[in-house]
Amino acid sequence: MIASRGRALAIPLLAALATAFAIHAACAAEEETLRAFAAWQGEGHFVQTGTDEATFAGMLSGRLYIDTDQGPIDAGNLVCPVVVDIDLKTRTQAGSGKCTFTGREGNQAYMDLSCIGVPLVGCAGESKLTGGTGRFATVSGGGHFVIRSSLHELAGKSHGMVADKATGIIFWRALHYKIP
Repeated sequence: MIASRGRALAIPLLAALATAFAIHAACAAEEETLRAFAAWQGEGHFVQTGTDEATFAGMLSGRLYIDTDQGPIDAGNLVCPVVVDIDLKTRTQAGSGKCTFTGREGNQAYMDLSCIGVPLVGCAGESKLTGGTGRFATVSGGGHFVIRSSLHELAGKSHGMVADKATGIIFWRALHYKIP
């Protein structure tokens, strides 16, 4: 009698725990601020777009790393179509782009970027996460970023149109994301 009463109590208790766990997992929000960076390579075209102006239109790609206290962790890859306008007289630049981050499991997060700056110091601006796929379908957030590149070395060659390659790094000291 005691054994059957124990089983009778165990079944509803297990069902309640399973239901509570399922509700918690479905409702659990994820929110974090990370340090992240990517070393990238880019290919594109420089076009002379004014007397003292050149424009680079191309694609940047590289590995994305999350910087932890124990060192960088590979978080997947990024691909970003970008446009950067370079004022050759004042040596300033302004750029914008859209990035796709793809994690190891294939989920993607999308981000808009825009920046202004000077060569070597970098193009600094704000990024905004705009959704994604899988677990990142409703991701939001963003943060201040800096992108440094070798574009300034190539910009002087842009008489007409020149296809070329560039390299650089993009980093976020505080990339905030939230998955509701």
